[in-house]
Amino acid sequence: MERLETVDEIVERYCVASSPGKSKLYVGLGSLFLVFAVIGIWIPGWPTISWAVPAAFLFSLSSERMFRLTLTNRYFGAAMFDYYATGKTIPRHAKYATVGLITLMASLSAYFVWHVSSRGDGVLSDPASWNGADPGFGSGAIILVGLIGMWYVGFKVPTRE
Repeated sequence: MERLETVDEIVERYCVASSPGKSKLYVGLGSLFLVFAVIGIWIPGWPTISWAVPAAFLFSLSSERMFRLTLTNRYFGAAMFDYYATGKTIPRHAKYATVGLITLMASLSAYFVWHVSSRGDGVLSDPASWNGADPGFGSGAIILVGLIGMWYVGFKVPTRE
């Protein structure tokens, strides 16, 4: 696929025309997520980017004007422009970093869930002494979801050089 060079080309190819009702719903949800993102600026531990990304996505779905604002935003517009201009792909290094972070976070999460819920007060080297309420389903579910995420990012998300 050839690279799109202007905002007009991107809007022509990717902008989704919504009905007025859907547009208002998307703007409302996007605004709610944006409020949550702003809260994250001042509250430690509260995510900011995790709320800002879906807000930008919902705004881009709401109308052509909001989609243009998303693509030309001075903070994240360049990254959004590149994403759409190259056919909704991510760079290879970003893909590796994403898979690595999914691996790290799924592993840590599974370990801590196992440590608290499965092992309980038992001794690590003696599985018979583990007295937690969860027989391992929580950790297993986290590992399964992590593997699905790694597979999806690794094989289904298009890569650009």
